[in-house]
Amino acid sequence: MKPRVVLLGLGGLSMELVQNLSAAGWLPNLSDLLARRAFFPMEGPVPPFADAEWTVLLSGADPGRTGFLEGWRKRPGSYFPEKANVTTLERRLGGTMLAPADDAVFLDVPLVGVLPGSGERHDAVRIVRKGRRGFWSEDLFISPFSFPGTPSRSPGEHSSDGRGLIERLTQKTILEGLALSRIQEESSPRLVVAGFVALDRIVSRFYQDIRIICQGFDRSRLKEPLRLFFRVLDDAVGQAFHQASSDTVVLAVSGHGYVPLRKSLNLNAFLLSRKDLFLRKNGPADFFFRRMLSPVARGMGLRREPLRRLLDRFSLGRMVDRAGEPLSSEIGHIDWSRTRAFALTRTGIHLNVRGSEARGVLAPGREERSLGEEIIGELKRLADPETRMPVIRDVRWREELFDGPRTGELPHLIVSGWDTSYGIGDWRTPSFGGSVFSEPGTRSGSPIPSGFVCLSDPSGVFPTPGKLKIEHIAPAIRGILSSSRKLLPTEPVLLTPRPKEA
Repeated sequence: MKPRVVLLGLGGLSMELVQNLSAAGWLPNLSDLLARRAFFPMEGPVPPFADAEWTVLLSGADPGRTGFLEGWRKRPGSYFPEKANVTTLERRLGGTMLAPADDAVFLDVPLVGVLPGSGERHDAVRIVRKGRRGFWSEDLFISPFSFPGTPSRSPGEHSSDGRGLIERLTQKTILEGLALSRIQEESSPRLVVAGFVALDRIVSRFYQDIRIICQGFDRSRLKEPLRLFFRVLDDAVGQAFHQASSDTVVLAVSGHGYVPLRKSLNLNAFLLSRKDLFLRKNGPADFFFRRMLSPVARGMGLRREPLRRLLDRFSLGRMVDRAGEPLSSEIGHIDWSRTRAFALTRTGIHLNVRGSEARGVLAPGREERSLGEEIIGELKRLADPETRMPVIRDVRWREELFDGPRTGELPHLIVSGWDTSYGIGDWRTPSFGGSVFSEPGTRSGSPIPSGFVCLSDPSGVFPTPGKLKIEHIAPAIRGILSSSRKLLPTEPVLLTPRPKEA
């Protein structure tokens, strides 16, 4: 029988947090795997965000090869951002780890749930199946009265301290665990990928509370809800390992963990303060288009991309972009006629260059380079107004970080190193008078590229020195699925780095 693979995404957990939660008795199944030395440290993506993690995990390729930074890219000649999905990655790379698996199931995997024409709901568990005829999906809803087309409420709206959010995400994780168990028992596909997406949200928001509880201090209103969430997650992971047959390889992977968050930093607010970025003045039309029509259009499932792809054949794609900008809640507030630099990801800065962008204002060459160097220098000098200490450690031109064929699609400048206690905030939130530094709000954790891989059979330890990289996972899985015979536990095939593809 050909070997099978079960991949569990546990983004948000670090080795340190697993050890602390295990010591507190919250993760008995993972504690057992930890005791069996089944855990190995791994370097995740930089920047260490969930979409970046899944993009690299599913493709085995860095942003220079995919063109997606943090799981997003700006289409050349357009100001609209595009999110990565598995169909795009397969088409761009000529085959990802998904290629050998015509019998695959994806359970709440973010980049698979964002197939063209589909939406995202926090109260649904999405099961996407892949066969020889392509992808198709089904949804399992937490609420028995939820169905497609019903507007979903914010999961944390029921309690000010976050218990409602924890309870909602616990329900979702229970459903994910049940669905994963059913898939393994009934259909036994060759590849199962489960993305426990609630975990990242829980750790991001409640990281400080989790740390304090693990240190023996009480958080009476949050301790039991958090303990229940992690026990539910641990049960689902343990069940996946216990149900695996002898011909199945199970991997639990986390590409990033968290550290305490001090403040949030916003690159677009920084560019606004320098007068490199300009916003339109808010008015009745702005409110009507971006705050009312845009959410309604999204709720109805209307998508710009299918129409744009069709009209691109007749060189009319830019017309769709221009017509859609006033409706966009993401870029409709930016005045492109005066903007010299802007961010469409958390850590990447694009320069608005004439000839490359639809309404570029910078001359290519010397003026472009001069502004870029000026922004790099000022970012490195950027200091917290309270501590007077610099926060950004390194900013690079894209060509200095990546050399893949799609490097030119990435932002011109990329923040590649910063004080990890300063989380880089959402790029979609700049406003007139907005602060470069702000309080973190409901989040208490800042992501770092430190994670792990946990194997179902650690007896075949691979001879890789130092930490593994998340890019090694996809080629290893692709090799396992392509094998026509059962792998022996002593074979060091798992996660052994392979030569770079041409």
